[in-house]
Amino acid sequence: MSAARNLAVILLLITAGASMAGTIHPALQAELDNLTQDQYFSVIVHMSEQAPIASINEDLKVRKASRKARHEEVITALQSVTDSQRSLRDRLDADIMNGSVLGYTGYWISNLLVVHATKAEIEQIASRPDVAFVEANFTAELIEPVGVRIPSDNGEIRESGERGIGVTPGLRAIRAPEVWYQLGYNGTGVLIGGLDTGVDGNHPALNTRWRGYNGQEPWQECWLDVLGSSTQFPSDGNDHGTHTMGTMTGLGAATDDTIGVAWGAKWISCNAINQGVGSAFDNDILTAFQWFADPDGNAGTEDDVPDVVQNSWGVYEGLGYSDCFDMWWNVIDNCEAAGVCVTWSAGNEGSGASTLRSPPDRATTIYNSFSVGAVNATNYSWPYPIATWSSRGPSTCPGIPSEAVIKPEVVAPGVTVYSSVPGGGYEQTNWSGTSMAGPHVAGVVALMREANPDIDVDTIKQIIMDTARDEGTTGEDNTFGWGFIDAYAAVIAATTGFGEIQGHVRNASWGAVPIADAEVELLDTGHTFTTDLSGYYHGTAPAGTQQARASAVGFAPQTADVELVANEMTTQDFFITDIAGPTLSNLTPGGITTDTSGPYVFTVKAIDFSTVAEVRLYYRANNGAWESVAMNLVVDTYSVSLPGRPAGTKIDYYAWAEDGPGLTSVYPVNAPLEYHSLYVAEEYYSYNAEDPDDPGWIIGAPGDAASSGIWERVDPIGTNYNGTDVQPEDDHTPSPGVKCFVTENGSVGGAVGEADVDDGCTTLFSPTFDLSGAEKGFVTYWRWYGETGNSTDDEFAVDVSSNGGTDWVELERVPNAANSWNYVFVDLSTKITLTDQVVFRFVACDLNTGGLVEAGIDDFSIVKFTPFISGTPEIDVSAPVAKLSQNQPNPFHPSTSIATTISFRLSNPAHARLDIYDAGGRLVRTLVDRMLQSGTHNIPWNGEDDLGNSVGSGVYFYRLDAGAFVQSRRLTLLK
Repeated sequence: MSAARNLAVILLLITAGASMAGTIHPALQAELDNLTQDQYFSVIVHMSEQAPIASINEDLKVRKASRKARHEEVITALQSVTDSQRSLRDRLDADIMNGSVLGYTGYWISNLLVVHATKAEIEQIASRPDVAFVEANFTAELIEPVGVRIPSDNGEIRESGERGIGVTPGLRAIRAPEVWYQLGYNGTGVLIGGLDTGVDGNHPALNTRWRGYNGQEPWQECWLDVLGSSTQFPSDGNDHGTHTMGTMTGLGAATDDTIGVAWGAKWISCNAINQGVGSAFDNDILTAFQWFADPDGNAGTEDDVPDVVQNSWGVYEGLGYSDCFDMWWNVIDNCEAAGVCVTWSAGNEGSGASTLRSPPDRATTIYNSFSVGAVNATNYSWPYPIATWSSRGPSTCPGIPSEAVIKPEVVAPGVTVYSSVPGGGYEQTNWSGTSMAGPHVAGVVALMREANPDIDVDTIKQIIMDTARDEGTTGEDNTFGWGFIDAYAAVIAATTGFGEIQGHVRNASWGAVPIADAEVELLDTGHTFTTDLSGYYHGTAPAGTQQARASAVGFAPQTADVELVANEMTTQDFFITDIAGPTLSNLTPGGITTDTSGPYVFTVKAIDFSTVAEVRLYYRANNGAWESVAMNLVVDTYSVSLPGRPAGTKIDYYAWAEDGPGLTSVYPVNAPLEYHSLYVAEEYYSYNAEDPDDPGWIIGAPGDAASSGIWERVDPIGTNYNGTDVQPEDDHTPSPGVKCFVTENGSVGGAVGEADVDDGCTTLFSPTFDLSGAEKGFVTYWRWYGETGNSTDDEFAVDVSSNGGTDWVELERVPNAANSWNYVFVDLSTKITLTDQVVFRFVACDLNTGGLVEAGIDDFSIVKFTPFISGTPEIDVSAPVAKLSQNQPNPFHPSTSIATTISFRLSNPAHARLDIYDAGGRLVRTLVDRMLQSGTHNIPWNGEDDLGNSVGSGVYFYRLDAGAFVQSRRLTLLK
C-alpha cells in the first residue's frame, strides 16, 4: 500500500474503540507465553460472583453495628457466594485424574481458588463465564530492617543489660505511658495479630499473653504455621516477627522492659512472610488473611478475631507485579469489613518520591492502604527527623482520588527501636526500618479498641490521622503524611471525641437527582467527604458544631451548620444549584486530511447532572459565516458528519451545548474566539522507498565520518541484541512493500554489529520541495531508531531547511532507543517559512562511546494547504459572534458597593441588550441596551432592580441579546 493511501486522512476523525481486555492478567500472559501447553504454572482464579462487601460495610457503619454483629454478617456473606466455585471444582477434580491439574485450594476471604495446572488448562479456565480474572500466584517479601542483622541461633539469649531499658524512647514519644497511667488503657481484652516471620512463643515478654498459652484456647485459633512443619506452638527463625510483636504488646517484667504499646493485649500469629510451603496450589497470604478474619471458623464468635494485624511485607515483583498491584485488594478489604484493622509499613526504599512498596502504595480511598513511615524518635527530640530510607509518596497508582494520592498516612518511631528477639533477649542496634514503625501504630489501634470496642476500621484510621502531630509541610505531605502518631490524643478521640455525619447531595435545579463526586467539607476541621454514585457521603469528625459546605463542579456551593455528637450519627442533606452548562470534552482535534470526498466525522463528550438537552457543532469554511448542526448521541458521545470539501478548504469548528435548565457552554472554552481547524489539503509528495529510485534522495554530507552503517535503500535484515531489536526486519510500508532507507544491511546471519553506524554520523537528504504560496505545509514519516550495547550518548536527528540546506531548524531529536516504527507528523509552517527551497535531513550518529546504532526512514509524505478562494462567503457582520461569561463573584452578597460583574465579548460591533430576570421569568433590571464596539465589556450589578430597590435572595438569570446571538446564564444572590 502506498503512503498516499495511508495519508488519506491523517487526522484521527474516527477512532476505533479499544479492544476489550481478556481474562488473563498481562503479567501472567507474559509468563504463559514462555511455556509449552503441557507445562505447569500456579495461578489465582477470581470468580465472577463476589459478595457485596462494600455496600454491606457502609450499611453496618450507618447502623452502628457492634463488632460481633459486623463479624457475623460479613463472614456469612463471604462464605455464601463460594457455591459458585462448585462447577469449577468439579472440573478441576476430574482434570486432576488426567494430569492437567496438580491441585487446587479454594478460599472464601475472596471468592477465588489457587490452581496449579498446565498452560492449556489455565487458558480454558480463563475462558469460563463464571471466572472473572486469572493472575499469577504471588510471593510476599519481608521489608527487612535497615543495616546488617544476623538472625539468632536457637536458644541464644542476647541481653542489653541486667535491668533493661525500661519504657522505650519510642513509647514515650508517642505518649503511650499517658494512656496507661492517666486513661487506664493498656490493651487488656484486645487481640493483636502478627502477619510476619512468626513469634518466639517462649519469650518472657510475650509468652503469657499468647492467646493459646497453657491451652487457654485451642492452638489452631492462635498459631498458623504455613511452613509445613505442623508445629502447634509459635516459633520464629528470623527474629523479625518477635521484634515487631514485642513493639505491639511486649512486657518484660523480669527485666523492667516495657517494650509494647499495648502490653496488656493478647496476640496470635502466622509465619507467612518470606516463607513458602512449596505447594503451588496454596498462597500463604490468602491463607493468612482468611485465618485472621475467622480463626475458629465460627462466624458467630469474635473473641478469636484480632482487632489489628500489622504487615511489614511487599509483593514479589518478579512476575511483573510492581507498583499498584491490585487484583486481590478485596481480600484485605473483606478482612477489614469483618472488623480487623490492617496496617502497613511503608517500605525502606526512600528517600526518593513515590518509593512505597505495594501494597502500601494503594490509594483507592484515604484509608487504604494505611501506610506508616519512620522517624528517629530514639536519638532526637521533637520534631523528629524523617529516616532517610523511609519510603515516600505520592502514590503512582492510576485513577487515584486527589484526596488520597499523598502517602504515607502517618509516621512513627522506626530508628534503633528496642524490642524482643528470639531466645529471651532484647536488641536495639540495627533494628531500624518502617517495619519497626508500623507496630507502634498497630499498638495504638489496640489501645483505641480497648477504649471503644465497636469502633469501625475507617474511623480508627481517621482518628489516628486527625490526632497526629503535624511535621514537615503544614498539613498532609509525602514525607510525614499527617504527622507523628499521638496515642494519648487518639484514645481520647476514640472514646468521647468523634461523631459521624452522613447524607446526600442532590441537584436543586433538576429533579433532585443525586450528584456523584460532590465534596462535603467541614470548614472548621478541614474534613472532606466525597459522594458516591447515589450522591451519598459518610465520614467521621470531631464532635461539636461545625459549618459544612457541599460543592461540585458547575454548582453553587451550599453551607449548613451541623452538630456532631460523639458516638452518634448526624444526617445533613444538601440541595445545590446548577450554575453552568454541560461539561464538554474530547472534541475531535484539528488536523489535516487529503480526503475531499468525506464525510468528516466530529465527536465530543457532553455530561451534565441537569441532563444534556442539546449539543451542536458550529462550523465555518474559509472564515465564512458560522453555521451550526445538531450532534446526535451515540452511546456516550455526540457525533455529526460534514460532507467532503475541495482541497484548500479550512473548516473551523467548536462545540456548543445546553442543559435542562437552559445553561449553555462551549468548547474550546473561549469559542468562538478560539476553535479547532481541519485543513482539507492536497498531497504534494509521497515516497515509500520502493522502486523506482527517486534521484532527489542523496546519501552523505561533508563531515560525515561513519565508517559503517551508511544509509541505503534496501529490504532490511533485522538484528537483535540480547532480546532487543536494533535494526528492523521489515520496512513499514504494508505488503507488497519491502524496502526502506536503513543504515546498511549486514550479511544474513552475520554478527549484530557488523554493519551498524560506527565512528561518527551518516546523513540522508530528501529532495528539495517547492512549498511557496502554501499557507500550511505538513510532513509525515515513519522512523526507527535502535540504540543498545554500550551506547548511551548517541542520537537520531531530523532537521528541515527553508534555504536549500544553508541553515537548519530542528524537527526532532531521538536520544534514546525507539526501536519500533514510529509515526511523526509536523506542521512545517510553525517551524520555517514555506519557500521553494525546503529540504530535510536525517542524521544517525555513533558518538563518543561505541555501541550499536541503527536507524530507518520509510513512507515519507508532504501535504500542503493553499486556501480555496473562489466562492468563499463573506462574514455576515449583522450576526456577531459573542461570548457570555459567568458573573464573578457568584454567589454574591450585595452591599453599598458593586457586588458582582457580568462580562461578555463581541467579535464585531453590535447592538447589545443585557437583562436580569428572576426565577419566575419577570424582568428585574436592564443593564445594557445600546450599540457597543467589539471587544470585552464588563457590566456591574449591585443587586438592585430598575427602580433602585434591593431584590431578595435567590436564583436569577441574566441574558445577552446581540444580533442573532442569544445566551443566558444563572447567578445566585445571597443576603
